[in-house]
Amino acid sequence: MSLDYKQEFADLLAENRLEDARILLEKYKIYALDDPFYYGNMGWLLNHMERYQEAEIYLLKGIHQFGEDGWMHSQLGFCYDRQGRIKEGMEELLTALELGFDEAWIHGEIGWCFKEAHEYEQAVNCFEDALLDDPNNTWLLAQAASCYLSLDKKEQALEYYLKSYQLDPDSDACFDLANYYHQKEDYEREIQYLEKIHEKEHEPWKEFQIANAYISLHRAKDALEHLKKAEAAGKDDTSLHALMGDAYRLLDDMEHANAHYDRALSYYEKAIHREKEHYWIYQEMIWIAHKQRDWKKKLAFLKRAEKEKKDDMWLMYHFARCYSDLGDYEHAENACEFCLSHGEQGMDMFDLYAWNLGRDGKERKAIEVLSKRLKRFGADGWAYGELGWNYLQLQEYEKALEYFVKARKKEPKNAMHPSMSGWCHYQLDELEDAICDFTTAMQLGRKDGWIFASMAEVLAKADRKEEAIQYYEQALAQEYGEDWIPEEVAKLKKEEVAVS
Repeated sequence: MSLDYKQEFADLLAENRLEDARILLEKYKIYALDDPFYYGNMGWLLNHMERYQEAEIYLLKGIHQFGEDGWMHSQLGFCYDRQGRIKEGMEELLTALELGFDEAWIHGEIGWCFKEAHEYEQAVNCFEDALLDDPNNTWLLAQAASCYLSLDKKEQALEYYLKSYQLDPDSDACFDLANYYHQKEDYEREIQYLEKIHEKEHEPWKEFQIANAYISLHRAKDALEHLKKAEAAGKDDTSLHALMGDAYRLLDDMEHANAHYDRALSYYEKAIHREKEHYWIYQEMIWIAHKQRDWKKKLAFLKRAEKEKKDDMWLMYHFARCYSDLGDYEHAENACEFCLSHGEQGMDMFDLYAWNLGRDGKERKAIEVLSKRLKRFGADGWAYGELGWNYLQLQEYEKALEYFVKARKKEPKNAMHPSMSGWCHYQLDELEDAICDFTTAMQLGRKDGWIFASMAEVLAKADRKEEAIQYYEQALAQEYGEDWIPEEVAKLKKEEVAVS
C-alpha cells in the first residue's frame, strides 16, 4: 500500500493536480511515523502552492524526526527565503549541502539569498556554479543576468538574457529583456519585446510598461493609447493614473493631467489607512503635487510626511524646493542649510541655496556660495548669470557685466544673458552697446514687456525718440505694468512736436 500511494502521488504531480496530491498525502499520514516521504513531500508541495507558513510546520516536524535528511533542509531553506527570512534560509541550504544533498538548484537558491542581500558578486558565483551542472536552466540564467546587470556588466547580462529567451521565449524572458533595454534607455527595443507577450493575465502590466516606454520617448499620444488599453484590461491604480497625468502633462493638457493626478492622490489617501508604513506613500504624493506645480498642496504633504520621518534628507531637499517655489526664501534657506550641513553637497543644493539668498536680498552671501560652487563643480552659464545678477543688485555694474559676458560665452543662445549685459551697459552709459545687446536678446526670442521698455529707455536717452516711443508702445501691448510708461510716452511725443 505504501508504494502504491507514492506512485499515485507521483502521477497526480505529473498531472499538476497539486491539491489532490496534498489530500492524498494527508490520507496516508500513518506512514509518516517511520518514513520522511510524508513530511518532505508535504513541505515541497506546500512550497510550490506558495503556502509557506504551512510548509514550514511540516518541514520542522520532519526535520525533528529525520534531522539528517538534506532534502528537507533544502526545502525549509527555500521556505524561509520566500518568507523573507534570508539568513535562516541560507543556514538551512548550507546544512543541506553539508549533509550531502548537493543539487544545482540549491546553489541557485543560495545565489538568490545573496542577490536579495545585494551581494551580487557572491550571487553570480553561486549561479555560475549551478549553471555548470544545469547550463540550460532559464531561471538560473535570468538570475545571473540580473546580477550582472546590477554589477553594470551589461554585455554578460544581455548574453544570458538572450540565451534564456532562446531556450524558452515565454513572458518572463520577454519581460526580462524589456527591463534590460529599459535600463539601457533603448525604449524602442523594450517595446518590441513587450509586444511579444500575448498572455491575457499579463495584458494590464504589459500595456502599462509599453506606455511607460512611450513616455520616455516623449510620445504622449501613443502612451495614452496603451494606458487606456491597460485600464480596459483591469489596471486601475495609482501608477496608472499618475502616468496618465504625465502623458497629458506632456500634451500641455493640465486639466486632464490634474484629474488623473488627483485620482492617484485619492488612491494614495486610501492606502494610508490600509498600510502600516506611510512615509513612502507621502513621497509619491509629494512628487505628484510637484508635477502639478501646486506648491501649497506639496507643502501640506511635506508637513504630513515630516510627522513620519523628521529631518529626512529627501524630505528637507523638497522642503527647500517647495519654499523656494512659494517665494518663502527664509524657510528655503533654512532647509538648504540643513541639507548642506548634513552631507547633501551636490551642485543642485548649492544652486538652490544661492538663488534663494540672492532673491532674499543677501547678495554677498549668495556670491560667496556661488564662488564655492564654481570651485567645486566648475562653471556654467547659469552660475555666471547668477553671479552677474547679484552684482547687478549691488549696483556693481562692471563686475556684473564681466560675469554676464562669461555667461553669454557658455550659453550663446540664452536671451537672458544679453538682456542683463545690456542693462549693465545702460547703467554704465554705454548706450550703443546696450542697444546692441537688447537687440540680440530680442533676436534670441525675448519679446516681453521688460525688454521692450528697457530698449525704449536706452533709445530715449540716446535721443532716438521715435524709436523709443515704438518700443514703449510694444511694452504696453504686452501689458507691462509700469505706471510711468504712459507719462514717458506722452513726454517724448510732446518733445517731438516741439522739435518739429
